[in-house]
Amino acid sequence: MNNPAGGIVGPGQVISLARRSAWRREYDMRSGEGALGWLRWQPGRRSFAQAEGRGIGLIDLATRRRRVVVARAGAAEPLATVERGRGGTVIHTAGGRALRWEKTARGNHWAMRDHDQTVLVIAASRGLLRSSAQISVERAMPEHTAVLLCLIGGYLALSELQYKTDLAAATAAAAAGSG
Repeated sequence: MNNPAGGIVGPGQVISLARRSAWRREYDMRSGEGALGWLRWQPGRRSFAQAEGRGIGLIDLATRRRRVVVARAGAAEPLATVERGRGGTVIHTAGGRALRWEKTARGNHWAMRDHDQTVLVIAASRGLLRSSAQISVERAMPEHTAVLLCLIGGYLALSELQYKTDLAAATAAAAAGSG
């Protein structure tokens, strides 16, 4: 993905979100040796993150009532929304595109699909001190679109991973308190 800004991202390219430190939920987004942006949750704010990506600038990602809104920092008009409903999770982009967010058959793996074609595959993992996400691009798209979709996918996958970790810790604490 060492294309100039505005280039094309091709199938098979892998974009990673790797946690910067064990103490903060801050991630660097890279493809190979090239930096593409970052994603950061502020301490104490589980449902709000900021990100910056090449070609899209600074954005806010906020979860409100089963809905995630992605907008440029300080702007009222959203770049994308993520709607969670009975029929599944749907990502609506400002360009009118609708993508489905689906859990795949494997552990912490998700896919972003457009009609019947897979656009991105996201695999999140939690290590002893750091979590990360590997995103595989399955279909060619403009670089700024890929960066935006990877930030959204990373936010959704890493939020789900954190939720599972928090739930496991609460369950263990409850079991230890009752035993």
